[in-house]
Amino acid sequence: MPDPHNNPAPVAMDICEISETWHEKDGDLVFKHSKVVLQSAEDDFFYATVSQRLPKPDEIDINALSPVRIPTEDIWPLADSAFTRAPDPLPSTCYLKRVNLLGYEVGRKNPDLKQLILSEIQACEILREHPHPNIVRYLGCVVKDGRVTRLVFDKHPTTLRQLLEDETSFDRARCLQGIEAGVRHMHDLGLVHNDLNPTNIMMNGDNPIIIDFDSCRPEGEKMGVKIGTEGWTLNGEEYAWQSNDLYSLAKIREALMGDEKER
Repeated sequence: MPDPHNNPAPVAMDICEISETWHEKDGDLVFKHSKVVLQSAEDDFFYATVSQRLPKPDEIDINALSPVRIPTEDIWPLADSAFTRAPDPLPSTCYLKRVNLLGYEVGRKNPDLKQLILSEIQACEILREHPHPNIVRYLGCVVKDGRVTRLVFDKHPTTLRQLLEDETSFDRARCLQGIEAGVRHMHDLGLVHNDLNPTNIMMNGDNPIIIDFDSCRPEGEKMGVKIGTEGWTLNGEEYAWQSNDLYSLAKIREALMGDEKER
């Protein structure tokens, strides 16, 4: 097991993720610890766990943390020659996605983060070959030292969730039609998204763009480590069925059109 004391902090690190863990005690939620994920200028990643609640990211003293390096081979999968490579240099308007590292901890059984990335690449390669105006365009993967470190997509200005929360005026019927069209396209290709919700739908004007395919699986395949979003997906479903997406679509339809008579 790696020794945290043998992982000195690099000269320059940035905080890229923060979370708090709580547990139930005597019927109440009690704070347990905070966790920080840091990134070095060399694109190495570290995590640190602290026993107190943390201030805002720009107020955290990084030098006071005891970072543990996350082994590259634990998080980035080997790149297959068949994978589409992202353009170099990258477009200024692209979005770079990497796996969430808050759940990683040295010395314990971790989620298979590499398989999560590979499953998303599998779906994205199919969608790249069969594009649709309501599905985000996949530009390829970034490869460093033979391993996939990022997935690259077109970038869009805002999410459906933000529009709903801000009560922004937009063509809700057109938005719903676009989401349904994108989902039908995926189903026709034999893919099930499994995590449709307003956060995973970007908006370009009134046009919805479905994103986030790390829960996506071929129809009938067993789900991976990432299974939907609470409140938007079926509870307890272990396989990728079209009914998973149809349930989520009904919830999105309710969010978009449920109060139609009041508007």
